[in-house]
Amino acid sequence: MTVLRASARATRQGAAANFTGVVWQDEVVVARPPSRMRATVVSFTPGARTAWHAHPVGQVLYCLSGVGRISMGKGSRPQAIHPGDTVLIPPNTLHWHGAAPDRLFAHLAMSESGEQGEGTAWGEPVSEEDYRAEPAP
Repeated sequence: MTVLRASARATRQGAAANFTGVVWQDEVVVARPPSRMRATVVSFTPGARTAWHAHPVGQVLYCLSGVGRISMGKGSRPQAIHPGDTVLIPPNTLHWHGAAPDRLFAHLAMSESGEQGEGTAWGEPVSEEDYRAEPAP
């Protein structure tokens, strides 16, 4: 058994290349073989969001607090997501997620690396037009 102490891990700011706005990340677990699981609590300030990206084995988001948005596939309207919601994102599906324009948002993001160790495939930033589209009902 291993206890990973919170005091041994620093909160870090999300990389500007992968996020718009201010985003904070707290690692929960980083894969150690044979596991390929990674889990991170991600906290978004209002208007902050990821760039378009995909995960080789998919991703699960468990919404913790605030109001968020997620969109899968370019040209699709975002959906609002709320505390207690779980989002299942299929493998290699282009998507983005983040906070609503006027709300903080935090989620637990869980994903696995691919069989050859490949991780998140990052793309371009989400346009203001795509981000600010009226969320689907």
